[in-house]
Order: sequence, then structure tokens, then C-alpha cells
Amino acid sequence: MKKLCFKNRNGVLYFGIGGNFKSSKMKDTKINRNIMISKHRNGELDEELGFKVEKKPTLLMFLNKALQEKRETLKVSSVQHYSNSYKRIVTHFEDKDISGFKPIEIKDFQDKLARKYSRSLINNVRTLLREAFDLAVLSELINVNPVVAVRAPKVLKAKKKQIPFTLDEIDLILENSQGYVRNFLGISFFTGMRGGEILALTWDDIDFVTDTISITKTVSRGMINSTKTQAGTRDIEMIPQARKFFEAQRLETGLKNSFIFLQSDMKSHHGTNVLFYKQFKNLIKRLGLEDRSMHNTRHTFASIMLNNKIEPLWVSATLGHKSLDVTLGVYTHFMPRKEKMVIGFLEKRYKTGTHHS
Repeated sequence: MKKLCFKNRNGVLYFGIGGNFKSSKMKDTKINRNIMISKHRNGELDEELGFKVEKKPTLLMFLNKALQEKRETLKVSSVQHYSNSYKRIVTHFEDKDISGFKPIEIKDFQDKLARKYSRSLINNVRTLLREAFDLAVLSELINVNPVVAVRAPKVLKAKKKQIPFTLDEIDLILENSQGYVRNFLGISFFTGMRGGEILALTWDDIDFVTDTISITKTVSRGMINSTKTQAGTRDIEMIPQARKFFEAQRLETGLKNSFIFLQSDMKSHHGTNVLFYKQFKNLIKRLGLEDRSMHNTRHTFASIMLNNKIEPLWVSATLGHKSLDVTLGVYTHFMPRKEKMVIGFLEKRYKTGTHHS
């Protein structure tokens, strides 16, 4: 390393190597000279001295690549979730050198998130980090992905308990709402559909002859997209309680547009359910009901059906779950406990002595 030289010009400290000197914008003192020497040793003056500075590959560079791959393969709504996780990572690690990570740093970061955020966000964080470090491994900048050595943390944030509405509460809500809001909530309560799926419905999706609803799309951030999952594309039964609200909504909008729920201009569909959400929140507050999310209407549909011994497979298919296991995993505790099983054919066989050991 070449020695750093100094000059004093009118009491101001100048530094340089060779014939070119630059102002440090500091007084020429012994302390300031030592500060500049230390910066020179650490490479902090390389750019100012005209040395070629090779930019070190950072985590941010590979995170950007990983997020771009998500943009090219996922729906807008999913990319938004990863974008939120991306912000958490960048805020914590900033622009750290990709080769300077140890697994313990990943663990500490995860543990910090686990005290505040949901498992979903943490899983997205892990996915982005893992893919970013995988790209660094492929680029031969690091040998091992540090995320692989770290287990997913136990989420410490208590998940808000979903408390379904009772049938009496549903009646109270619907009796105290009107117009398109009442129809939206009625359809939500009696179909179990997601809000975005309802807003994406067109009148062509409703068959009043066969009482069938065809669900093939959803609204997300103003855009019409395919359903959340492959299982989400489905035909469901329109039970009489739901049909009543579809018929009422037809009187509200007629067939002025292909969409069932229209904005006030009666021309365009709703890009989000914000309007309905606000009306819903204000309504349950005014009625003195326990605060719950509007998505709870879907949860309510499932719990009421299962609690009244409706076939779980029918409920699972109606909700658009990918398997019955998903439905049972969430809603088993709402299913009534059966009476003692009577296995008649076995009792008959062993009581009559037709079986000999």
C-alpha cells in the first residue's frame, strides 16, 4: 500500500498519493492526519484517490434477482407478499457483503421476526433468503447456503383466534344492512367464497337453473387473476339462502355490466373489497358484536356447516381446499362428537360364536 502524503494549505489538511492532492475539509492537526491514515488503510479513500474499486457482491444484489424471478412466475398478490418480506430483510441487513454471512446471523434475524410477525411472513423471508444465497452459490461466490443450516423458528406471536358468527349474529347483521352491502355479506356467509372471488363473479358464472356457481377467477389489487390455487377453480352448489341474495343483487344492478358487483358508476368492477370491509367493520361495531375480520364470513360458513353434520367432503370442495386434510386440519374442532359407535356386524359375529380362535 502506497504511503499517504499530506499538505497544509491555509490551515486545511490536504491528502494524496503522488502529485494529486484533495481537501479533507478538516483542519490540519495530528489527530486528523491519523484519521485519514486509518481510512486509507481500510480502503475508505480508494475511490477519492482514483484507485479502481471493485464493488463487492452484496445480499441486496441477489435478493433483487430472486424477487425478479418471483415477478416473472407468480401472480401480483403473491409477489406483494414477497415484496413485504424483502423490505424486512433489507431493513435489517442493508447492503451487506454476500460472502460475510454466518448462520447465526440468519437465526438471530428469524428469531427477531418471530416475536412480531406471522409464520407466513417468516416463511417468505426464508424463501427469499434461501434463493438469494442459492444464486450466490451458483455464482461461486460462496460455498454453502447459510439458510440451510438454520431451522424455521417457532412463531411466538399469538395467532388471533377465529371466532365464527352464530346464526343469530348473521341474521342480526343482514337485518341491519341493505343494498349491495347486504347482498355481498349474504353471499359471503352462505357460499364460503373469498371476497376477491365474489367481486370477480359475472352473471355468466351463475346458473339459476341448476343452482350452480362457477368460480374461475379472483380480484386482487385491482386486477382479475386466476383463482388462488388450482383447487380454487370450482363449481359449487348455490344453496337457497345464497340464491336469495344473488337475486336481490340482480335487482340492484340488473345486467348493466357483466360483473355482479359494480362500482357507483355502474360500469366497472370493484378492484378491492375495501369499501365492503369498511361498511362491515362499522356495522358490527354499531351492533355491539365482537370485532372480527370480514374473511371470518368464510370461516363461519365452514364451521356452521360442519357443526350441523354436513358432509366434510362437500364443505371442502365448496371452500376450494386442495384436500379434505386441509379442511379437517382447520375445522375439526367444530364438528360435533359422535355418539358411541355400534359396530353391529362384529358384535353379531363374536356373540353368536361363529368365529373360533
